[in-house]
Amino acid sequence: MTFRPVVRRISWSKDFDSSHLLSLPYESKCLRLHGHTYRIDVEVEGELNEYGMIFDFNHLSNLVKLLDHRFIVSEEWVRRSGEIVVVEVNGKRFELPEEEVVVIDKPNVTAEYIAEWVAERIAEKAGENVSSITVRVWEDPRSYAEVRLENGAD
Repeated sequence: MTFRPVVRRISWSKDFDSSHLLSLPYESKCLRLHGHTYRIDVEVEGELNEYGMIFDFNHLSNLVKLLDHRFIVSEEWVRRSGEIVVVEVNGKRFELPEEEVVVIDKPNVTAEYIAEWVAERIAEKAGENVSSITVRVWEDPRSYAEVRLENGAD
């Protein structure tokens, strides 16, 4: 009997702390600024590249470092003024130094959009050897959002 690799996958998890709020058309406690200890799970499938890797774990670590202990906001809410980021949403105005804020190119800052944004950043670093990227973002131990991107180069 001969065994051979059929699926190659890396898996990686990390916790990080960030704050956000949501823009919603109904009353919700999530309209207020609040934070989470998020957990992010990443799976990347593909073939080995010339270095014997599917994807470099360091890229994942650097991405989470970017989000950790930051205020995550939608680009639709941002008004920039020099090195200060002005965020206007839900009738509120926040002014923060640029290094305190991560602006995502999504219309809201839900777990679903954070997962998609993270997956897209991973895809930017992925080689042609990567066939799929799955990102799961946990807001708490009971609930997560997941997105899967597939390489359309096939």
